[in-house]
Amino acid sequence: MSSWEFILSMLKMLSALALVLGLMVVAMYFLKKFMNRTGGSIETDEFVKIISTRYLGPKNSIVILDVLGHVIVVGISNQQISLLTEIDDRESLERLKTMRGRRIQSPALMDQLTLYKRKLKALSFMGKNHAVPD
Repeated sequence: MSSWEFILSMLKMLSALALVLGLMVVAMYFLKKFMNRTGGSIETDEFVKIISTRYLGPKNSIVILDVLGHVIVVGISNQQISLLTEIDDRESLERLKTMRGRRIQSPALMDQLTLYKRKLKALSFMGKNHAVPD
């Protein structure tokens, strides 16, 4: 194999690698845009929080929401979202708070990725400040 053929094959390999990496970056950009539009975040200052969701069937569910301190129950179907009731009863609200404290909710995908990213940043920050002996 001559050096000229080696250089050409190297250029082909690098251009293919650049194309694949570029496609991955574009895919992550659109995934992030889509996830930000559909899901909440892990920030504590949200105005609307999903307390609980119960799926009743395909594309049908009941959701308990906390909207600016008001607890409301909505029904969600394929065609519409309907307000079912607002929970004002103190006893029900207290019971809901205790049940929510016991229940472990799985966060959305972007929430999990954000938590993982923060953990990695914390670990890398600790690694810079505390050198590990060889």
